[in-house]
Amino acid sequence: MSFDSAALNRLASAETLLIVTDFDGTLAGLTTDIYGVPVNVDSLMALTRLAGLPGTHVAVLSGRHLAGLAQECVLRPPIIMAGSHGAESAEHGATLTAAQSELLAHLDATLLFDDPLVHVERKPFQRVVHTARLAAQDQAAGDAVLERALLIEAPGTRVNRGKNIVEFSVSDRTKGTWLAAEIARVNPDVALFIGDDTTDEDGFRALREGDVGVKVGDGETAATHRIADIPAVAALLTALAEARATVPRALPARFEALAAGFSAQVLGVSDWSAATPCAGWAARDIVEHLLTWYPENLRHAGIELTVEGDDPTERWFSFVAGVRALLGDERVDAVFESGPDAGKTVGQATNGFLLPDIFMHTWDLARSQGRHVELDADYAARNLAGLQSLGPALQETGQFGPPSPAPADATPGEALMAYVGRAVR
Repeated sequence: MSFDSAALNRLASAETLLIVTDFDGTLAGLTTDIYGVPVNVDSLMALTRLAGLPGTHVAVLSGRHLAGLAQECVLRPPIIMAGSHGAESAEHGATLTAAQSELLAHLDATLLFDDPLVHVERKPFQRVVHTARLAAQDQAAGDAVLERALLIEAPGTRVNRGKNIVEFSVSDRTKGTWLAAEIARVNPDVALFIGDDTTDEDGFRALREGDVGVKVGDGETAATHRIADIPAVAALLTALAEARATVPRALPARFEALAAGFSAQVLGVSDWSAATPCAGWAARDIVEHLLTWYPENLRHAGIELTVEGDDPTERWFSFVAGVRALLGDERVDAVFESGPDAGKTVGQATNGFLLPDIFMHTWDLARSQGRHVELDADYAARNLAGLQSLGPALQETGQFGPPSPAPADATPGEALMAYVGRAVR
């Protein structure tokens, strides 16, 4: 039942793959503060990379309400966020009815507790009794509160007990109904669902034969596989991202894959002031470089690309959204009237200059945070050959330093970065 190489290979080789994961207890640890949970950054980075790969669809399906999920989970489109067990979702969401509103009002009048360590969370379709803070001091007392909550009469609600919670839902939507609807929409060759709690069992039961359900931790389950804990989730997702990694040839798909690789490193930044392998540049300077020269160059084609946000993360994702839209409409065929790319189309210039720049600076940004990233071998080799063909003219541009020595056993990615002046080991 443990997750094995055969299951990983089936996921990695699927032409179309749907990945859906729970949040609390799966991507993030459980604490007494529901808005201060420790989120596993490696899992977020892996999901971000996966979402940029061809034929790979990613969603986070949580019991949290959508606003609360967004507050703790910083993942961005194209990753789908579904809250309230799927009742809040652009894809398969629900609308609160008058009858359901009355049920919620009844719950508000009934779920009253004197203990300040007991919290009742108000979500659009649910009311949740939380006892984690009480249980941290006295687990038996916390369990007793939940037992009392389970005795409350609330006809028309769906009641679930989880880890230090009891949830009352006025919606018939479950993780199982949402997952089944998403499988029908995407029609993947294989679907993967990862979860840790009782509400995730609905999702495991919705999977088809041949799909992969992964239970995190102990307990009875309908899942086909089991892994130990949250770090094991990160290891699984990282291995899957590595196994599916590719750089497509079509421009929009290539942009998505390379931008996703850089986006993953953006989410992994803990210090934007950290020095990078680019002399004199901090981590934030890497991002600003990309966000500056490309929009400036687009003006030679009569195109304005606006980048919004105050911090590097927000600005980067605004840039990604803008370039994605640009590559998806007629502007991609606009011709540069002046500047260094005069006579070329926006698509040609993007493919020839922006994408290699994103690719190489992914390595730089990762190194600034003490991380190692293995650049795609084929794409690295093609870029190296292109740069080598320029001869001395490459350094004459002033954009590249002299080549650094490359180790005899250098990977294609290391050989590329050494050629543009980086110390790779």
